[in-house]
Amino acid sequence: MTLADDARAPEPDEVTHDTLLRGRVKLIQPARGFRSSLDPVLLAGFIRLPYGHFLDIGCGTGALAFLLLARDPAATGLGMEIQPRLASLAARSVETNGFGARFAVVAADVRRAGRVPSAAFDLVASNPPFRPLGKGVLPPQAERSLAHHEVTLTLAEWLEVAQAALRPAGRLAAIYPADRLDEMRAALAARGLAMARLRMVQAQAGERASRFCFEARCSALVEETETEAPLLVHEQGQYSAEVRAMLGDES
Repeated sequence: MTLADDARAPEPDEVTHDTLLRGRVKLIQPARGFRSSLDPVLLAGFIRLPYGHFLDIGCGTGALAFLLLARDPAATGLGMEIQPRLASLAARSVETNGFGARFAVVAADVRRAGRVPSAAFDLVASNPPFRPLGKGVLPPQAERSLAHHEVTLTLAEWLEVAQAALRPAGRLAAIYPADRLDEMRAALAARGLAMARLRMVQAQAGERASRFCFEARCSALVEETETEAPLLVHEQGQYSAEVRAMLGDES
């Protein structure tokens, strides 16, 4: 994804000021290091309203959370981020977007006992680290390594946090690599959760899926998984109409 830049000169701490939803959401990001991808846009577009009170595990610079807040004016939330610089930039963007009364950012390790309120959230959403250690090459930039690889947060660990944070009828939503779908199903089942909705993500028609978005709930509340038609990211050499709508481009 190419985020719109406001063309101002880089600040001394080397950040860029970007926008989503045609300027409705403002995002302050490192000029180098971790930068948001299209994944939070796809996930935010997948999660059904309303969001209620939500938790964003590993919120980074805030893209996913800010999209949810923009889509649902009644939503409130908490973002947890282990990397201090990213958490600081997210907190700055909270004020820039006017979300101060609705969203808080905490720079902390979600695995530490007592850091995340128990049974307090209607929705837990995450674009978590998705590459297991030992698969793929770690980026030389530590910020990107922690964001994309299971260096400090594994699948099992963030699911444990999510399960404990959810209210009894709450939802867990995430975007994850397609080749880990069976692993995710098994991990959810081991924690009494099941996929209520599933949507595969393909770069374009005819290609193998690269990602999947899902919503999970307590398995007792799920009779069967609602499997939706694949989301096509590109059509005819450009973003598909559906993805353009998610980005706020209605043309």
